[in-house]
Amino acid sequence: MSAPANDPRDPRYRPYRAVSLGVYLVFTISFSSLIIFSVYRSVLRMTPERPKVSETKPEAECLSGARVLFDELEAQRKAQGDLPDVTSSDQKFLQYRVEWLQRKRTMEAQCGLENRERVKKAFDSLDKVLDLYTTASTQFSGSVGPSVDDFKKQLEQ
Repeated sequence: MSAPANDPRDPRYRPYRAVSLGVYLVFTISFSSLIIFSVYRSVLRMTPERPKVSETKPEAECLSGARVLFDELEAQRKAQGDLPDVTSSDQKFLQYRVEWLQRKRTMEAQCGLENRERVKKAFDSLDKVLDLYTTASTQFSGSVGPSVDDFKKQLEQ
């Protein structure tokens, strides 16, 4: 007895199934590669390299520099609600973050973190704070931002 003409495993359609699978694989691999490349490039842009420095600063100066960096970061976080467009304040924070990271990397290089455990811990904590502030910035602009912008518009009327 022969197989029905509409059987999905009919050997006559095998070349078409192979071509369909090939097109599908080429498309999905290409699309995935583009996304991976885009994310990789974005991460590289947002992560500045640590410059080489010959002179090492004293530990007290490094810790006070870390405090200054934290104060700047905190001021930037607090200023998010004062921007005219709070819903896009996360974009401004992300731009600020890259510039701030460059200054932080320079300071880390000048402090010789590999030989100073206390200073290394302080800068590691500062990294964690930056990551948390970045997350909070995005959440703030997305969830609270529209309400704040609406409130500001009502006050202007």
